[in-house]
Amino acid sequence: MSDTRLVEDLARINLFRDLPAAALARLADGARRIAPADGAPLFAQGDPPDAVFAVLEGKGRVRVGAPDSAAKRLMVEVFRTGDVFGEIGVLDGAPRSADALVMGEVRLVRISAQAFLETAEAEPALGLALARVLSARLRRTFGLLQDATFAPLEVRLARQVLYLLKTDSVKTERGVRLAARFRQGDLADLLGATTRSIISILNAWRSANLVSYDTEKAYLFVLDEAGLQSVAAGPRDGG
Repeated sequence: MSDTRLVEDLARINLFRDLPAAALARLADGARRIAPADGAPLFAQGDPPDAVFAVLEGKGRVRVGAPDSAAKRLMVEVFRTGDVFGEIGVLDGAPRSADALVMGEVRLVRISAQAFLETAEAEPALGLALARVLSARLRRTFGLLQDATFAPLEVRLARQVLYLLKTDSVKTERGVRLAARFRQGDLADLLGATTRSIISILNAWRSANLVSYDTEKAYLFVLDEAGLQSVAAGPRDGG
């Protein structure tokens, strides 16, 4: 018999909200809740794809990215409450393409690959929802590739900050703050850049009163969103 509370939790996940009760119960039968510690790895690049994960709740986030041989990292995405990740490997059966690391306090549900695939095969609504999610991620990936090819680093950073501001932010008296903590090295990982280059850009933005940065808590506040949008638009011809 399915865990009724887990079924209700799954129904609040964006990818599963349109599924009938029987499909949610099938997922719940192959799932369990987990509460990893801050900094705990969920899987590593090259691991077998044995599960899909969903973020149930918590102030923390899950960071997905990939290392290189020089010990640098590329942060691909940050997932928060309501998001699902780890589905790509389960769908194509190939090893994990990235690492997944817990940042802060977060509660997850781990859905076995078998339960996820069986539900996807039986429920067209899940297949359509998956297609929409993957299409959105593909569009974002293409945008990041285009930026990495043509845009200066400052423009790329401004666009990433605005993306994060739109998807996951908190209004405060000090300004609109990115909800997740981002060390300067984390911001560098978002762009495959060096920490020193990010610090240099942030210092310039602080001098221009575009942002403020709490180095102790690793919170970035946007003080002038219009000004940051102007940076994100890129340099004008002849400017």
